Amino acid sequence: MKTPLRILLTLLFLQFAFMTSSNATDIVRISAQYKKDTIAAPDPDYPIKAQHLGYQGQGIYRLAVNDKTGVADEVKVLRTTGHRELDASAVMTLFQWKFRPGAVKQRDVLVVFHLTGWVRGLH
Repeated sequence: MKTPLRILLTLLFLQFAFMTSSNATDIVRISAQYKKDTIAAPDPDYPIKAQHLGYQGQGIYRLAVNDKTGVADEVKVLRTTGHRELDASAVMTLFQWKFRPGAVKQRDVLVVFHLTGWVRGLH
């Protein structure tokens, strides 16, 4: 194999190797205290793009809950995670939460996005 081709293949391999996360574990935490009186309370997904970019953060979101249905009519970002992708994932998921009808009118929820064992890749 000619030297320029060998160098090119080596560079491509190294670029791919450093762009992927290494042994990353994504953690999205919502404490049980925020899920009190819920019928359904899924945790947000950790967006793949956000994981690869190393985005982490904590956000606080306020749910305005419909008395009759128990579903959030509105979700406001009180404190952003600092990353649109994480906030969007949290907000979209919190709209899926369902409470016992009449049990909750408003709930502030802390959502924590955290990566462990993550090595940031080169760009």
